[in-house]
Amino acid sequence: MILEKNHREVKIGSLVKVLFIEPGFISTFPYKEAKIMKTMINKTFEVVGIERGKALVHQPFDALNGFTLALSSEEMELVDKIER
Repeated sequence: MILEKNHREVKIGSLVKVLFIEPGFISTFPYKEAKIMKTMINKTFEVVGIERGKALVHQPFDALNGFTLALSSEEMELVDKIER
């Protein structure tokens, strides 16, 4: 079972707000992609998968490419609706 920061269960299809992305991780990407990744913070995404105890969310950055982030409990919060 995957839990978010308030200890509520997160499942595939749940909506979560991204609260934090490790700055050191962001800095490993080229400037354009890093800038897009930073904009994901405080935005809401649907959980598209669960892997290795983390919730997966996806953000496309062009027609063919995007990021799939694996969020741990303290990096996300369940929400009721999309807040973009």
